[in-house]
Amino acid sequence: MFLDDLMANYPGTDRNVLTQQVYANDELLAIRQRTHELYSVPKLNFAEWVLDRVNWQGNERVLDIGSGPGVNSVTWLKNSEASFLLGIDFAENMNEYARKNAEAEGVGDRCKFVAGDFLTYDFKGEKFDVACAAGVTDYVKDIEALVKKMDIVTNKAFVASWPTGGLRMALRRYRYTCPVFQYNEADVRRLHEGCNIKSLDIIPMQGGLMSVARKY
Repeated sequence: MFLDDLMANYPGTDRNVLTQQVYANDELLAIRQRTHELYSVPKLNFAEWVLDRVNWQGNERVLDIGSGPGVNSVTWLKNSEASFLLGIDFAENMNEYARKNAEAEGVGDRCKFVAGDFLTYDFKGEKFDVACAAGVTDYVKDIEALVKKMDIVTNKAFVASWPTGGLRMALRRYRYTCPVFQYNEADVRRLHEGCNIKSLDIIPMQGGLMSVARKY
């Protein structure tokens, strides 16, 4: 994912050393949090948008891919009867922040945050009712693998945000050393071909698209 693409630009870089350097202190961690809030989460509020478009019936198991500081995770747990949420993010400092956020909001007993790359993480056959990826597709080179794995680990629906370009994307390409990807509606539909889904909704938003792939 993002870390792999970043490492590709710096051959010989150790993954653990890079992670420690990028998130070594509170100041650097705050930059990641601010970036996550400004750029990774759509302005329309991704968490609330998902709550409105997935048929929540209670007792859902939720997967938050690229969970960051846990803002979306906590919102889903507080506003649904989901029984459990797993958040995965490659930065352990972000996971620590997410855990504190969840505890402070009274939902810490219903979630777990782990360090890892979604594409390589071994879920050991674990399944989720809902999987969500906000601000993730921007940085994934093997996007086909990401969509396929979301399909595999999901029972009910999986949701993602997709940047389409514009000024914000141009600024991100200038800002980051790793590749930044963009998509159109045809790309998103193609990526979902062959998935075990019954419907696919693609909705325009500020700066991109939202997709909801449903299995019900």
